[in-house]
Amino acid sequence: MKKKLCYLTLGALASLTFAVPACAEETARPNITAYKAQDIAIDGSLDEWNLESPAIVKDAAQVIRDVVFWQGENDCSAAYYLAWDEDNLYMAADVTEDTPLGAIEMLPIDGEDNLKLYISTDPSADPERTEYGTNDFLVYFVMDEGYWDTAIDRSMVPKESRERFVSVGMDGGESVLDGYECAVSMTATGFIWEAVIPWACFSNDNIAVYEPQAGDTLSCNFAITDISYPCPGTEYIPQMAWSGTENINTNPSEWGSVTLAE
Repeated sequence: MKKKLCYLTLGALASLTFAVPACAEETARPNITAYKAQDIAIDGSLDEWNLESPAIVKDAAQVIRDVVFWQGENDCSAAYYLAWDEDNLYMAADVTEDTPLGAIEMLPIDGEDNLKLYISTDPSADPERTEYGTNDFLVYFVMDEGYWDTAIDRSMVPKESRERFVSVGMDGGESVLDGYECAVSMTATGFIWEAVIPWACFSNDNIAVYEPQAGDTLSCNFAITDISYPCPGTEYIPQMAWSGTENINTNPSEWGSVTLAE
């Protein structure tokens, strides 16, 4: 049975000269700053948030699946924010969506309307790694009005690196994040979603709880999946990501990063 988790409330030489910087810019790893949380209330409002460093997802180049079915940023786009304290990771999304909260239970979880967080809890991890490690996680937040199922996908982590932390909630209908809380408020163009996720959710008896420090930089990424016309048998479901291609699901070198700040 589902648990109710949220409530609404610029000659040739010149061209050669400039080719390298342009390429470097295109491949630069995007980074945002997560500021230390200051009395953030989980109420669907961003009034307590520092909004100076968003991860913006709004361009056609960021559509990683079924791009021909994406109808522009008014169809689906988002600004993501992270914040932190010693005990929790805070996440918010200001989503523009023409058919918000349209998940339907009979689809696979990655085919439902969802928000996805890709996060490492190891600041020493090589950002160029091409394989998930023990401290890499993919978290799903299913967008279903009144219910927000959560899941952690660890299927891409090599078995010897899993440290017995395997996928949970991937069949849907579950809340698998202990201490998780979220809230949603509807807007004229979509909705604002806000959540708190204890760092302990990314740990077990073999994976220590991450102890965040200002200055730490963690690999991370965000994605949003949008069913424009929710119905049984939906086959084409656009998905957008802050950084990378559809390979982000198996290759963390395509992620961006977040730096923790006071």
